[in-house]
Amino acid sequence: MRIFNARILRPLLLYSLIVVSISACDHRGEMKASEFILPEDVSDSYLAFLNTQQSFSSDVYQLVILPVSIISPQTMDAGYSLTISDSVTGLKKKNYSGQWSNISELNWQSNSVNRHELDLTSNQAVIITVECSQSCELFLLKSGYLYHQQASGDGFIIEYEIVSNLINSVSYAQQYYQAIDPNNERMTLAAWKRKNGFDQGYDVHVIFRDTKDLGYGRDLYARRNEDGSLAFFVNNFVVTVGKGNPANYGPLNLLAASDQNSDYHLGSNAIEFSPENQDDPDSEKILKFFTFAAKDEQGIQQRVTSADLDGRGVKHMPSICLTCHGGTLLPLNPDDSFNTLSMKSAKLNQLEFDSFEFMSTGLFNQAEQQAGIKQINQWVRDSYAEMATRDITEEGFWDASFPQLIANNRYGGEDFNAVNFQRNTVPIGWQQTHARPEGIENLYQQVIEPHCISCHSLRGYKAGDDDLVEEVIVNGEAIKLGNAINFSSYEKFISYSELIIDYVYRRGVMPLSLRNAEKFWQYPYLAPALLASFLPGFDVLDEYGEIQPPGLPLARIESQRLSNFPVTLNGGGSYFSNSFQWMIISGPTGHDAHLKNSADKISQLLGTVEGDYVIGLEVNNSRGSSRAEVLVSIDTSRQPALEINFVDDIKPILQNTIFNLRSCQSCHNPITGIEGIPVHYHDGNERLYFDVRARINLSAPMDSLLLQKPTRFQHGGGKILDLETNLGLESYNTILQWIISGAPCGDDSAFCQ
Repeated sequence: MRIFNARILRPLLLYSLIVVSISACDHRGEMKASEFILPEDVSDSYLAFLNTQQSFSSDVYQLVILPVSIISPQTMDAGYSLTISDSVTGLKKKNYSGQWSNISELNWQSNSVNRHELDLTSNQAVIITVECSQSCELFLLKSGYLYHQQASGDGFIIEYEIVSNLINSVSYAQQYYQAIDPNNERMTLAAWKRKNGFDQGYDVHVIFRDTKDLGYGRDLYARRNEDGSLAFFVNNFVVTVGKGNPANYGPLNLLAASDQNSDYHLGSNAIEFSPENQDDPDSEKILKFFTFAAKDEQGIQQRVTSADLDGRGVKHMPSICLTCHGGTLLPLNPDDSFNTLSMKSAKLNQLEFDSFEFMSTGLFNQAEQQAGIKQINQWVRDSYAEMATRDITEEGFWDASFPQLIANNRYGGEDFNAVNFQRNTVPIGWQQTHARPEGIENLYQQVIEPHCISCHSLRGYKAGDDDLVEEVIVNGEAIKLGNAINFSSYEKFISYSELIIDYVYRRGVMPLSLRNAEKFWQYPYLAPALLASFLPGFDVLDEYGEIQPPGLPLARIESQRLSNFPVTLNGGGSYFSNSFQWMIISGPTGHDAHLKNSADKISQLLGTVEGDYVIGLEVNNSRGSSRAEVLVSIDTSRQPALEINFVDDIKPILQNTIFNLRSCQSCHNPITGIEGIPVHYHDGNERLYFDVRARINLSAPMDSLLLQKPTRFQHGGGKILDLETNLGLESYNTILQWIISGAPCGDDSAFCQ
């Protein structure tokens, strides 16, 4: 959970109460760790994922269990038992049983006797287990649409897991390791070291505490092999004084690392920059991430799929790495193999020397380690150059020029002639000119460089790094908008001012790492205040006109809706909301409309009378409440939302040339489209439906990239869906209602596998 209490953010006060030197503590048990109680109604999104890639939308579904063949009249006790369990805890949530007879209705569409409720509104992962007396089938459906069908296996048993996160699970991690280590040659840290030549020595060894990232004591080793591949492994040291406590990540960790105190060795991480195909040394190099546990009783560090890196819960590989290494997190392919674009998207981070804490004396003091860290940063810079030589027509081609520029500036230029790390350098895109507001260099040095640029410089694609594409008026100020998310210039940064206000101040998901966010929100909020002074229309203030940290509830509803009854209303995009209350504020004279489940996150507007309805949503938490309204225009001649599917309704929007004589497919195709674009919408893409699903957000439909990209100027193709036009609004509503309904595919076997 996010913590903004100034007392909590001063963990150094706690250290004097613990120990002066860690070397005197030989056992973790001697340091009594009291549980750290986290405040309510604060963000818990560190190292989390802006889109969890759910497999199903939040809603109530039905399960139908039917026999494969007709029941014989002589068959006794023909039936099944159905158990729904929490996949994390294993605890049973529901138990059902049912019987079949020779007159049972064997059509899943019409059978009502063997139909059971499955509530997925809490977004929890569940395991469905069915035990049948004979061969049987499971049907998962909602409002008449079939989402999943599965036949029983050996023993007439069906097991099916519905995951809440397609990019953060053990199975996701297992498929990743299978892709980067197909022969299981790196199952232990010792084996990984041998594979990468560390049995022959290493080139660099440094020890420090990263005060900006995870706060660990880092014992880091690096090596460059003859084929140009790079390998790094780091032993992480953490002195735990309380679960979730910020004091876990302070200066004591540096002492533990420098003392090599195994009692506080949390585990180790390893990264390779090595050929994608290990059987082809000439294949292009990609990053490969591995996590190893601390030594077991036999002294072996085993490879693991999951870890709790920030004290905010267990997360899985490689998502915990790709999140901060510029990676693109996409679900597995239809055949369960790991997505190639995700695997190749990660980059090495430069070591930000001025954010590290070093020992004041001895071999690992600051001066002694300048050269080693410089060597690593030069290798990192060179890896960017190597990645830039990839085929520009590859999906998701990345432009490496900006992070190369940052690296060069920090060491005196392309030749890396400077001996020491150069502080306070400003890239040309952030240097003061008459056309830029006064003070932007200070903004870069005080906010962008320490809190944003290390991750953002690694993000985005060449296809989105266009020149400035549009000029709009924001609160009376003319701003040229750039597409790039890498923040390579002031103009490209300020283009996202509305999203920055939303993500940083309202939603609280940026800065993304916990230590960085703690620094950013250090009271009296100097960095937030400086940043806010440059953001047009900034209004996240309390009653005293002071900066308001994230934590207040915020009701959010989709834009104006054009629909038939029933209308599904989704409040999942609301922030910090513990309770929901929907209401009909106004409607046509004499209407009979009413709300189903009005106190839930997801509600339905039911009725028969056409016209305009104003629907309100109020959300609450212990710190306050918030209300929002939306206009819902009902036309009973419209196609019901539950009948909208990808093949018949969404694919034509992406492919048909109707928006300003062009379509999404005009750019998103491999033949005449934009080089390096990350997804193709042409029929030749066999993964088309799955690629589109990866760009929707089932838990917060209004936050889907498929809706956000074409409705903003910050999009390589410009604003495609203009909500001020009937065509743009119609298309937006069709996509939105499809997502809210669970994004069903349709009946075309070419796309709906």
